[in-house]
Amino acid sequence: MENGVIPEKRISRPKLVSGIGGLIIISGVILELLSGWGIVPLGSTPGSILGLTVLVGAMLICCTSTMMLSGYAARIPEYGDMEIKFKEAKHQFDNQETELALSLFKELIGPEMNHKRALYYAARCCEVLDDYEQVKHYCTKYIRMQPRDAEVWEMLANAHKKLFEYEESEDAMIRAENLK
Repeated sequence: MENGVIPEKRISRPKLVSGIGGLIIISGVILELLSGWGIVPLGSTPGSILGLTVLVGAMLICCTSTMMLSGYAARIPEYGDMEIKFKEAKHQFDNQETELALSLFKELIGPEMNHKRALYYAARCCEVLDDYEQVKHYCTKYIRMQPRDAEVWEMLANAHKKLFEYEESEDAMIRAENLK
């Protein structure tokens, strides 16, 4: 844990499904070998366990990938609307309409706080408005998703410095320098 940021280690669904499918196939191969050597008496015809294992693994992977694709397809209109709102917020930010831009970025961030670009620009807006507590908040959320962004680490270091948190500022600046 550095600078109050706990990096999240998450396994993506495709990796998880691939791992489970691979585990099923490997265990089926091992079971088939043990059965063929007579160690595990299953009384089945040679190759039937292996065939069934491959079939189950393939079904698992195909069904899961289909569900994931349908989930992505269902969100396409939502992503389009979000992109339009982001462009409007970015336009307001570029035109120094910082408070309006910040309110639009906050809407985009949402309760899950998972819109990276909106988090970044919300932090930039708060920096312009000299609200360094919020800069820290948005930078920390952003860094959880994108820990190798030197610019955001520098922004976090500057926010800590403005709040007289010199030790945290130095830690964040060292992290930024290491990423360059």
